[in-house]
Amino acid sequence: MLARLLFLAILVSALGGRAGAAQDQNSCLICHSEIKVEYLESVHTDLGVTCIECHGGDSTTLEMQQAHALEAFFRGVPHRTEIPELCASCHSDPVKMKPYGLRTDQYAEYQTSQHGKLLAQGDTRVAVCTDCHRAHRILPAWEPRSSTHPENISETCAQCHAQRDQGVHSAALAQGNTKAPTCASCHGAHGAAPPGVEDISKVCGTCHIAERAHFTASPHKKLMDEQRLSECVSCHSSHTIEPTGHNLFDRVCVNCHVLGSHAQLVGQKIKTLLAAADESLREAAQLLEQAQQKAVDVSSYRSRLIEARSYFLQALPAQHSLDIAHIEELARRAKSIADDVRGSLHSLQGVFAIRLLGLTLVWVFLFLLVIVISLVLRERRGERL
Repeated sequence: MLARLLFLAILVSALGGRAGAAQDQNSCLICHSEIKVEYLESVHTDLGVTCIECHGGDSTTLEMQQAHALEAFFRGVPHRTEIPELCASCHSDPVKMKPYGLRTDQYAEYQTSQHGKLLAQGDTRVAVCTDCHRAHRILPAWEPRSSTHPENISETCAQCHAQRDQGVHSAALAQGNTKAPTCASCHGAHGAAPPGVEDISKVCGTCHIAERAHFTASPHKKLMDEQRLSECVSCHSSHTIEPTGHNLFDRVCVNCHVLGSHAQLVGQKIKTLLAAADESLREAAQLLEQAQQKAVDVSSYRSRLIEARSYFLQALPAQHSLDIAHIEELARRAKSIADDVRGSLHSLQGVFAIRLLGLTLVWVFLFLLVIVISLVLRERRGERL
């Protein structure tokens, strides 16, 4: 029995030694226990990056002087100005990064960023790698707890920048849409810099491709370039972008165009065309859902409504072109199909109501017939007695 217990003890010890051999040699975690939990959760731990990779020293001894010896290249806590270059010693090395498929140009981009330029001038208040990615608890961007996860980037940037996004983009992120733009999407990540006036349309155009194409062909493009006006931001703002709606014409156009002017009236006509098509689509969709709830086959109507909505979705970005004829053609197609579907569904509901009335009358007739028959039978039984 004793021999078995001894064998099991040796086996467990051997297996545990293999699993944690690397960390057992890391004596840094014994003295610096306050960061042990953070470090053990880090992606660096999973990849075998130990404390000495960043801090130097000897992690195989418990003797403080030997562990912190200059002969062991101990550097201690790196100064803020040294951190980007220190991280780049690995992250800019193609050989080291190739197995993980990571880019090796982040440090070069950082040097071109507003952060990197100010740091090179001696301003240590700007962000360095550890401010955004953390020092010891470095998690991959896809991890929801990561400071660089799309849903957390706004909060990470807000540590320094008070102006944070409060518009439709942040609302979409809050609803779990991780494809929505973050601070880094517009300003860049490692090469972060405020976009210039002439660059904003290109930045917004990376997502809003059709809108940018229509705007570029519009009269607004030349006039706004001449006056050095920020194209997208002038109408939609930057960090407080509201949901697009027809009322936007009433609030935005009058900032530049006098009420009652030709340009302002063009905006109102576009608003009317889009609002009418949108209303028809909404009503048709509501009738379709009502018909479906009554077990009516609506597949043919649904396909037509999809066609109508596709025209409407083309009309929305086309409004940036100010081409009334083109916008009107798309909006009227959408409205015409939606009105047709709406009319058909109304007729269908009328037929359904007539059928329901007929069925009700049949059931009433049958019910009365049963009563009459029962009375007749009861009367005959009474005569026999």
